[in-house]
Amino acid sequence: MIVAGWRARLRWLAPSGGAAMVMVAALVRAPAHAGSESREALILSGGLTRADSDRPVERVFVVPPGTSQIDLDLTCAGTQHDACLDFGARGPGGIRGWSMAGHGHVHIDALSASYGYLPGAIEPGEWHVMLGAAPDHDEGERSYQVTIRLSDRPTGARPVLRSAPGWFAGDLHVHSGHSDGYHLDRLGHEVPVSVRDLNVDAGAAHLDFLAVTDHNTVSHWIDVDRAQATSPDLLLLHGREITTARGHFNAIGERRFTDFRLGPERPMRRLLADVAKDGAFLSVNHAWLSSDQWCAGCGWMDRDAETLQEVSGIEVLNGSTPVLAGELPGWTWWADLLNRGERLVAVGGSDVHDPIDGHAAIGRPSTVVWASALSEDAIVAGLKSGRVFVRAVPKEHSFVDLAATSDRITATMGQAISQGRLTLTAHLRGVAGQQCSWIRRGNVVQSSDVHADDQTLTLSTDAVPGDWFSVIVRRHGQPSLLSNAVYVQDERGVFAGR
Repeated sequence: MIVAGWRARLRWLAPSGGAAMVMVAALVRAPAHAGSESREALILSGGLTRADSDRPVERVFVVPPGTSQIDLDLTCAGTQHDACLDFGARGPGGIRGWSMAGHGHVHIDALSASYGYLPGAIEPGEWHVMLGAAPDHDEGERSYQVTIRLSDRPTGARPVLRSAPGWFAGDLHVHSGHSDGYHLDRLGHEVPVSVRDLNVDAGAAHLDFLAVTDHNTVSHWIDVDRAQATSPDLLLLHGREITTARGHFNAIGERRFTDFRLGPERPMRRLLADVAKDGAFLSVNHAWLSSDQWCAGCGWMDRDAETLQEVSGIEVLNGSTPVLAGELPGWTWWADLLNRGERLVAVGGSDVHDPIDGHAAIGRPSTVVWASALSEDAIVAGLKSGRVFVRAVPKEHSFVDLAATSDRITATMGQAISQGRLTLTAHLRGVAGQQCSWIRRGNVVQSSDVHADDQTLTLSTDAVPGDWFSVIVRRHGQPSLLSNAVYVQDERGVFAGR
C-alpha cells in the first residue's frame, strides 16, 4: 500500500482571474470494497453550487511511483444515489475517462478500467478529479466526498454474482478473436469471435462461469470486464492460455500479465512459478497430444516432478480434440501422475475457437466446482481444493460427489484420509440407466448400475498409503462424468505413489 506519509497537494482550479476557494482533505481509514482488505484512503470533501456548472472544477492528488491501480468513489450528501455529480479522472498523460451523474465508482489499472475509462499504466505525479455540477440543480450547495484508494498491486475487487456456497458449472477453455477465435460471416469473410458471442453461448448452455483463455495475450480482459457489467447471471473469469513450444497451460484468475517466453535461463518450471505468483489456478492443457504442424507445442514435454509441482490441474477432456470412442488419454495421463505421487485436479474445457461453425461447443465438456460463492476468487479456490468433477456432456443436472469415510472422519474429492478400512460413497444424480465404475490407482475394481435419478452407491475396501480412488460414470461405454480423487495418506500425512 502506498499511502502512508503522503503529503497531498490540493487546490481548486478556476478560470484565469477566478477566485480560489479553500477545500478540505484528510487521510482517514475508510472501508474498502467487498473482496479487498481495508486500506488508508484519501478523502477529498467540498461543495459545488449551480454557479460552478460553467467553469472547470478539479481537485488534485499525488500518485507515488509504483502505484498499480486507482479506485475513486464519489458520494453526495442528502442523495439516494452513489453520485449526484458528473466527474472524471485526468492523469499526467491526459484524461482517462468521465462518468455521468449516478455512477459513483471508478477503477483504473494497467489492464482494466470501468466503463467510460481507459486502462493503462498508472503514471506517477499529479492526478486530477474533475467535477461537474449539473446546470439545472438548485441554488444551494451540493456537498460531495471523493474517496481515493491506491495500491501497489492489482487487488481490485471482482464481482460476486452469488454469495451462497454451491456447485457451479463452467467452461475453463475458450478463445475469442483476441487470439485465434474466428468464424465466417454470411459473405464468407473471416471475422473475430467476440467475448459477447461467447457469453451468449455460455448462457444458452446453462453455465455459471466461463473462462476466456486467449493465447498469451491479455487484451481480451477489457472485453471480459465490459461484458461482465451486463451479465448478472454468468461469471466471466480472467484467464489465459500460455502457449509455448514445450506445452500449453491455462492460468485461471490471473491479475497481471506475465511474460510467456521460455529461454535458457527461464525453463518451464520458472515460467509456471512466475505465472502462479498472483494465485492463479494453473492447469496443463491437452497434454497427451503430440506436437506437430497441426498444433505446435500442444504436447507437454516437461513431466519431471520439479516442474509439475508448480501445476494445480490437468485437462483430462478437451472438446476440440477428437479421440477414439470411449478412450480417455487425458484421464490416463492424469492417473499416471497420481500414481507417481502427484495430487492434481482433473478439469475439462471445450477449447472452442468457432462457436458457430466449429465442431466443438461451449460447455462440452464442463468443469463443476464446489465453491463458497460465484466469484472469481471463490471459483479459483474451489478448483484448487479439488472438490471438482468433469461433466463430459452438457446435461446440466448430471452430478457426482465422491467421499471416503473412516472412523467418523470423511474426506471429499481433493482431500486425503488415513489408511485402513474405508467406505467410499458416490452420490449420483441425473444418470439413471448408466454405469458407475469404481477406480483404484487408475484401475476399475468394481462397476455398479445406476437405477435412479438420485442415488448413492457405496463400496467398502481396505486402503494403503498411495492409494487413490475416483469414479467414472459411462453411458453406452462413453464417459459422462469423471470425479476427482480421494487420496490415502500414511501416518505422517504423506501421500506418495507407487
